[in-house]
Amino acid sequence: MKITKVTLYVYDVHKMKEFYCNHLGFSLIQNTDNFFDIAVGESVVTFEKIPYLVKKQYHFALNIPCNLFKQAKRWVKEYAELLFSEGQDEVYFDTLKAHSCYFYDPEGNIIELISRQEVNPKQDVEYFSPENVLNIAEMNLTTDAIYSVADSLKEYGITPMNHNKIRSNALTFMGNYEDGANLLLGPSERVWYFSNKKAIVSPIKIEINKSLQICMTEDGDFTISQL
Repeated sequence: MKITKVTLYVYDVHKMKEFYCNHLGFSLIQNTDNFFDIAVGESVVTFEKIPYLVKKQYHFALNIPCNLFKQAKRWVKEYAELLFSEGQDEVYFDTLKAHSCYFYDPEGNIIELISRQEVNPKQDVEYFSPENVLNIAEMNLTTDAIYSVADSLKEYGITPMNHNKIRSNALTFMGNYEDGANLLLGPSERVWYFSNKKAIVSPIKIEINKSLQICMTEDGDFTISQL
């Protein structure tokens, strides 16, 4: 499974474009008054305008080369403050064999840089830049109908990583370990790691392998279909 495109909804398109394109330096693909697209390696992220009345909260992770974690940390610290947990600004996940660090964008979305040691390739560069991002590694899918959504995902071959059980009160990583991409299926009100923000059922569109589209509305209505 590869996460080829996601559509996230934002309140201030101009401010978000300024941050992602002018500060972080991601390449702009398309731009209007109501949305813009950026290239994140092989994936695309669309930021689309939504009314302030709609509540939303996103977490997504970007895969980076297995040998560039320290360089990536230095790069992001030039533009954003790293988030801390228990006095540390990074973490190693043994189950993923991965180093991660986290930061906020201007609307409080939690962005993660993840360097998976067994899955992500190496790149021979001295300094990190957005051009070294590989693709989208993780995207949250928050729902209060965990088992129903999980069953729908399974019908399309998206199953829990390492054959884990679906959990209604915690995150379940959906997708194969070897692919280096996961949907983070979890409940609302769960506090995000390295943050004090709680997960919210949020409108989102997620494209998988350029062939599947997953949609969630702000009301929690879920659909998955072939493109």
